[in-house]
Amino acid sequence: MSRLEEFNREFAVRQAMDVFWEKGYNGTSIQDLVDATGLNRSSIYNSFGSKLKLYKTTLQFYQKESGGLFQKALLNANDPLEAIRLIFESFLPQILSKEGDKGCYAMNCKSEMANQEGDIRKWLLANQENTLDIFNELIKEGQQQKVINAKEDSITYAYFIFNAFQGFRMTGILVKDSKILETIINNTIKVIQ
Repeated sequence: MSRLEEFNREFAVRQAMDVFWEKGYNGTSIQDLVDATGLNRSSIYNSFGSKLKLYKTTLQFYQKESGGLFQKALLNANDPLEAIRLIFESFLPQILSKEGDKGCYAMNCKSEMANQEGDIRKWLLANQENTLDIFNELIKEGQQQKVINAKEDSITYAYFIFNAFQGFRMTGILVKDSKILETIINNTIKVIQ
């Protein structure tokens, strides 16, 4: 019985995330969430507490899914430089799909909510720090292995890669040419190689 409830909760969170992703937090009404999840208003409030708490739940869900792509890239890489390349490349299928037209859920949240809601801002900062830490550790290790140059320190390169990654995701909203997107990846990697 509890497995069924978990599945239903996950389904509702995914459906809610799709609505927030399409309409943004402010553009999404409770009725939109009722329609998308199949839950009535009282079930949404009883299960999640509020529209804002449901939104936060969708952000955590998205973070877990995106983290899976990072982990897969890290596990499949032979060295830190390849890991950074694979992180970018792991997002290519999503970017090139119809789903990619919506952009990155976390970046959409950042542009809409970072200055509106303190808890969301804290989540965004923590998410950003986590990603920067991953890039920083990869770059440090890559510099030790001499597959990444030491022209800049690891944190400077981590911010560069983080910024390039966000730009890559934003570019992919409108650019659906895999050759152009792969060139962006290659040029990003050349800077640190």
